[in-house]
Amino acid sequence: MNVDHIAEHGLTSDDYERLFRTASDHDRDRDHPDRWVAEGRLRGKRYRLIYAILEGTVVYPIVVFPITGFPISRRGLR
Repeated sequence: MNVDHIAEHGLTSDDYERLFRTASDHDRDRDHPDRWVAEGRLRGKRYRLIYAILEGTVVYPIVVFPITGFPISRRGLR
C-alpha cells in the first residue's frame, strides 16, 4: 500500500481501508480505464480514492484526497 501518500492527507492505512470498504460506488476512471474511483466518508469528511487493482485482488492506492466542496479540475490534481 502507498502508505506515505496516504499519510500526506492525514490518513492511516486503516483509515484508507475503512474508506475503501464503506465507499458507496466504485467506478472505472473515465480518463484511465485501468484505474478505479470511489468516494467515502471518514470522521465527517468526504474523500475521493483513485486506485488500481493489481493481480486480481490487490488494491493499490494511487491518489486519495479530501473533497472540499470546491470544484477541482483534473488538471489541478496533477
